[in-house]
Amino acid sequence: MAKTIAMTERQWAKLKDKIVEDYGRTTVLISWRLRDTLGFTIRSFNDYSPGQAQKEYPFENWTTIRLDFWDEQLHTMFLLKYSDYLL
Repeated sequence: MAKTIAMTERQWAKLKDKIVEDYGRTTVLISWRLRDTLGFTIRSFNDYSPGQAQKEYPFENWTTIRLDFWDEQLHTMFLLKYSDYLL
């Protein structure tokens, strides 16, 4: 069963820099290498959050990054190694 971690684009930028430092740029650029190496795939998710009380646009569009894990052991190892970058 897939587990998902949601984060902001700013958090993903910091985490991506650390993954590139640890594993190289091609790991982040190629989805199947990312899944084989760290156990997850990346997807961008557009969501709406309640904005300020405006009549024309009551909701703001914002983007989150979702990491979908396919292996529970790799999910646990990822959390142990990179939990500082998820805060």
